[in-house]
Amino acid sequence: MSQQNIKRREIRFCSLHADPNQAHSAVFIINDLKGIIISHALDNNRIQLAYDLGQTTLEEIEGILRNEGFHLDNSILSKIKRSIIHYCEETCQENSKDEQLIKEVHDKHTGDIIYLRPKKKKLCDCKDQRSEHWRQYL
Repeated sequence: MSQQNIKRREIRFCSLHADPNQAHSAVFIINDLKGIIISHALDNNRIQLAYDLGQTTLEEIEGILRNEGFHLDNSILSKIKRSIIHYCEETCQENSKDEQLIKEVHDKHTGDIIYLRPKKKKLCDCKDQRSEHWRQYL
């Protein structure tokens, strides 16, 4: 678990909900999830958490909270922030998969030596009918 994979985020909840302390209730659910390092309620409508990106993403955490009946803040600013975070985390996961694949291929073929010969210029078989002094203009 590298420090690059540890993400610290804040989740905001909608204030118009039957449970006025959604954040405190959600902390109990979030702490049991795989990949969560720490989570705590900042106030009645906000949670701060840290998690390992290799094991979970913010999108998965928010999905679990929605399935449990919690209402996330749906202001335009929150939606934009979440969309950007979801995109960045998805990209990071894809890049780490590619890096891992490249490392596996490199480890597998470390002993193999590959020699590359430079390409030889191949003369074209077709004959140009023009004289030499006309060829330099084209």
